[in-house]
Amino acid sequence: MNILSESLPELLGAVGSAGVVGLIAWCVRNGHRRRLSTPDAHGATDPAVSYRSIRRYTLLGTSDVDSGPIQVASTRQAGTIMVWQIGARNERFELTNVYLDDGTFAAEPVERYEDNR
Repeated sequence: MNILSESLPELLGAVGSAGVVGLIAWCVRNGHRRRLSTPDAHGATDPAVSYRSIRRYTLLGTSDVDSGPIQVASTRQAGTIMVWQIGARNERFELTNVYLDDGTFAAEPVERYEDNR
């Protein structure tokens, strides 16, 4: 019993130290992932990570049957033009790096802003 009582503080210290080191490593790893996957002030993510991430885009100026904005998921980079069918017609949208308040990125309609000459 004397051996157990003498070695118990060292055992608890080693287990506690290992737990603290593991907790710090976990926090650093998760903080690094979160920092890379959230957009900066301009809405851009780290290019090394963005090829793997799926972005959700809100198609501006559209609404679904519940009167909410239409949202789509895409792995395409900003500047890509996508076509979405709205009613009986197709409409083009440009994917952007603009980060909206609802946590999605903006997809702007292209044809609405072109000159009709």
